[in-house]
Amino acid sequence: MRRYLYRLVMLIAIAALAQLAAADGYGTANLPSAEPWQAPTVLFSGEGRFWDGAQTWAARARTRVGDDMDAELTLFTMSTSSQDAIAEGMRDSDATLLGANLKWLAYEDEGVTISVIPGLEAPLDDTEGTNRAIPATALSDDIIPVLAVPIQFESIDGTIFTVVPRYVGFDEAPRVTGNGIVAGFGDTTALGASIYRPLRSYAVWADVQVVLSGNNTVEESTGAVTDEIVWSAGATWFAEDDWKIDLFATTAAGPTAATSLIGASDGSVGIGIGASGEF
Repeated sequence: MRRYLYRLVMLIAIAALAQLAAADGYGTANLPSAEPWQAPTVLFSGEGRFWDGAQTWAARARTRVGDDMDAELTLFTMSTSSQDAIAEGMRDSDATLLGANLKWLAYEDEGVTISVIPGLEAPLDDTEGTNRAIPATALSDDIIPVLAVPIQFESIDGTIFTVVPRYVGFDEAPRVTGNGIVAGFGDTTALGASIYRPLRSYAVWADVQVVLSGNNTVEESTGAVTDEIVWSAGATWFAEDDWKIDLFATTAAGPTAATSLIGASDGSVGIGIGASGEF
């Protein structure tokens, strides 16, 4: 635990020295906001998520591409291949993904905002999932199609409520090396909800996603794919010069449409930290 606290302190120090600028909408760690980025700048952000035996990293760039639309690129990497994987799970995973999506504002009026976010997440190398009990390794280089429709409500006191139906097209039958079968998640649909409450120089927020069909995690005791609720909860600090730092807890692997739906083994809770700003 001490080494993870040390990493968090170091990341906070690095972010402070960088003096990143401005906050991005009212999204949470795992769910997007419904508002496209419309500033004449590029928003850069980065985050890390840490578990015993695993870590994930992501870097993102978001820019306006016209009225009522923005575009986002994300580089994501995950590694759980260590002697002690998450929750000492029977499955190790390694992945590096490049994600791209567009956000189009479909409706906005009287505190209600609706957008449509189609996208793709492409492996830069084979995505690997290993069942160490067999042993066997599933390999996939399939592009993952994603679609989200955030529906956002803003109350009089500034609290933001968002509902997000989501589809992720995971590989259902990856190729396998070794013995036995290692299943993929397949087509997965989920319903998410979040709350975001700004309070002067900081904000508190939380989100949760429930799988409606398909799978999003691996059963720790058997190595079989299954579905599980994923969530995050945290706080955002808005510092001077319009930059921000997020600190949160989560059971989801990463911030992209696909990785934010992937649950850690046995519902394990990771600690995350992020920073973002405009350039």
